[in-house]
Amino acid sequence: MLLEIRDLSVTFSSMQQSVQALDRVSFSIGQGEIVGVVGESGSGKSVTALTILGLLEKNASIKSGEILYRGRNILRIGKKDQQALRGKQIAMIFQEPMTALHPTMRIGDQLAQVIHRHRALPYKEAYRQAVLSLEEVKINDPERVARKYPFELSGGMRQRVVIALAMSAPPDLLIADEPTTALDVTIQHEILKLMKELAEKRGTSIMLITHDLGVVAQVCKRVVVMYAGKVVETGQTDEVLQKPVHPYTRALIGALPDMASPDQPLLAIPGESPDLRNLPAGCVFAPRCEHALPLCREDRPPLEPVAAASAESSDIHQVACWVR
Repeated sequence: MLLEIRDLSVTFSSMQQSVQALDRVSFSIGQGEIVGVVGESGSGKSVTALTILGLLEKNASIKSGEILYRGRNILRIGKKDQQALRGKQIAMIFQEPMTALHPTMRIGDQLAQVIHRHRALPYKEAYRQAVLSLEEVKINDPERVARKYPFELSGGMRQRVVIALAMSAPPDLLIADEPTTALDVTIQHEILKLMKELAEKRGTSIMLITHDLGVVAQVCKRVVVMYAGKVVETGQTDEVLQKPVHPYTRALIGALPDMASPDQPLLAIPGESPDLRNLPAGCVFAPRCEHALPLCREDRPPLEPVAAASAESSDIHQVACWVR
């Protein structure tokens, strides 16, 4: 297994109180595998990614758990080792490409600097590789684009550049945080197809963070559904989407436009996401769940297999719900 997250809990502290952003989160990503992590804003998706990269804010503390990368707990390594890991072995595509690119540097120079550092190539050769990487992400006339600044490119072009930047090492694990949010449907499809092709070509694993189950259905082998800092359901994408067990997963699927009848309004999840400063005593989704039992408001359900299966399998369908 390339990456294993085990019982990870993360808390953010302020002068007034502490907020638990992640509560015993566990999932894994295999070599060359694309795993989708879905959930509403505030569910803990991005915090999980930042914890993997060692980029948490100073007021964050890891209360429990471990993150094993190739069997090594990267939560216990020093800053220099973390810096050596970032970019070269684990890379990230952030939500907004404009903030990920230096506004006053030409595209080719930005790519060449990363390649020069991670591959230890002479700068001239690094620049040549930078142009080739732009061509690899299907940018027309890459030499011309390499001479441009980020503000001279469209959103779709900038996102392709960010993908080329992230894949330039190339990494073993790519974390893509909402990589298609600001793009129209046509460009979104092209970017997802491109990421999948690069992963297959290079054997790169991808952790795809999104709120859109439709995106997960297109490219992911497995899916992890998060809510209020917890994993509430996980398993093979086809099984989870076709036979969802947790009410939250079913609600997310029901809210997809493709699931709505032409003469019916889109379904919406009632209520609001819980305040992480004041979580309910039982299941965190109970206040919004129409199937909640008294037990759901008293005890938090553990993440358990839906049916009898080998606990060793990473594909096992698991759910944290008292109502099945």
